[in-house]
Amino acid sequence: MSAGRRLALAAACLCWLTAAAPACAQGLPLPAPGTYKLDRIFRAPFGVTSEGGMWPHLLSRDTEGAITLLSFFYTQCVDPLGCPLAWEAFGAVRAALQKRPALAARTRLAFYSFDPAHDGPALQLFAASYSAGAPPVWRFITGWNDFFMRRTLSHFGQEISPARNGDDGRVVIDHMLKVFLIDRAGWVREIYTTGFLDPKAILGDIETLALEEERARP
Repeated sequence: MSAGRRLALAAACLCWLTAAAPACAQGLPLPAPGTYKLDRIFRAPFGVTSEGGMWPHLLSRDTEGAITLLSFFYTQCVDPLGCPLAWEAFGAVRAALQKRPALAARTRLAFYSFDPAHDGPALQLFAASYSAGAPPVWRFITGWNDFFMRRTLSHFGQEISPARNGDDGRVVIDHMLKVFLIDRAGWVREIYTTGFLDPKAILGDIETLALEEERARP
């Protein structure tokens, strides 16, 4: 990652600590796509997933072959700095990509539930709802079984607390929000957390990976 981009995102993090955080973060001047490099952090692991009890798929179906933005979530999360924030960011990125069909066709969004006991039936409904309209596709998956889910979470460094019932009866699973940007080859190239989840920065990173692919073509 370039020094200029690090400074911009560091400033974004400071802005998120203020009351005007979202507007401040989104208003920052970011380096132009393609003027910086995103390092290869680690490869997405082998895993087996399911879309709400349907036939299993390899996790690589959703981590290879397209530039992928992936986050872990659970549907009953109400923490404003957790899953709802990821939904908002993914929605903003998707809306922006739909105005750029060529880039959208090379991009995929994915939500991976770590609460399959409650989320399983809903994943198919989400997939049907968010698959309508123009690309990019938005997949909703979970682990084929607990072993694969735990293995995937561990490899991505996504820690979660044991599920418990909250005061309002909802399931509560404490976790730190993480969003992963993955290239076509399955390499994680960026990890965003709450203070860095700026849709404009994410779009710039997606375009940077797309430009990198074009330059690598013979």
